[in-house]
Parts: sequence; C-alpha cells; structure tokens
Amino acid sequence: MSTIPSEVVEAGARALCESSNDPRGPDAMVETIHGGTLVPNWQNYRRAAANVLIAAAYASKGLKPHALNDQAHPCLRGLQFGQEIYDVEIYGDGTGQYLGQVVESGSPCRIVFRGPLVREGNVKLIRARGVQAWMAKERKDVTA
Repeated sequence: MSTIPSEVVEAGARALCESSNDPRGPDAMVETIHGGTLVPNWQNYRRAAANVLIAAAYASKGLKPHALNDQAHPCLRGLQFGQEIYDVEIYGDGTGQYLGQVVESGSPCRIVFRGPLVREGNVKLIRARGVQAWMAKERKDVTA
C-alpha cells in the first residue's frame, strides 16, 4: 500500500467533520482532543479519516489489513469468527455521544445503537445500547 496524500486525508477529515453534524464546522479553531494547541476542527478527524481511507484501499484490492482473531483485543477472547457480513456506521456529535447502525448484507434488518464515549481506567470505549430496526418498505420482525 502506498502512502495516502495529506490532501486526501484532509478532504476525508473535513467530510467526516461535516457528516458528524459537528456544530463548529471543519474550520473553527478548537483545542486538540488531548487539549493544548488550537487547530482547525477538521484536524481532530484526521486519524478516523486516515483509517477509513486505508480500509477502503485494502478493500478495493480484496485484502484485509489484519486478520481478526480472538487475540486482537481482550474483548474478543473466546470468540470464533465467521464470514464478514456486517457493515457498521458510527457517527459522533462532537460532544462524546455516538449514534450508528449495524447492517447485515442483503437484509432489511438493522441494529441502531447510541451511547456515550466513556473511560474505564485507561481505556476509552463507546458504551452503546441497540434497538432492532428495519427498512420501512421491507419490515421483517425477526423476534421469534
């Protein structure tokens, strides 16, 4: 994989900032996420944008950046993995609240979740609760 040009990362970061409905907008001067220096708001979205672009580059070549296994993170211990069939979209509102959905390929069913970014010890995580949802035209209740 080649390096992604910084202009492309900036464009992606600006798009993420705007799509997250951050009321400050991409050009507002804000403190960095870790505090300190004032920077344009879009710079707080650089890492997420770069990760999305890298994943897209790998996917376009049919590659996986790394194999998912139960050693990848402690929260995955004891799990077995099947086929990749879910897409996850996560949107932040700029205040530590997150909203998103899990979409199963080829299915009208969704899991819509929301929750805050929390800190447990030295670990940051999004603690979200989900609700079953579906596309309005193709309602299928899968609770049985």
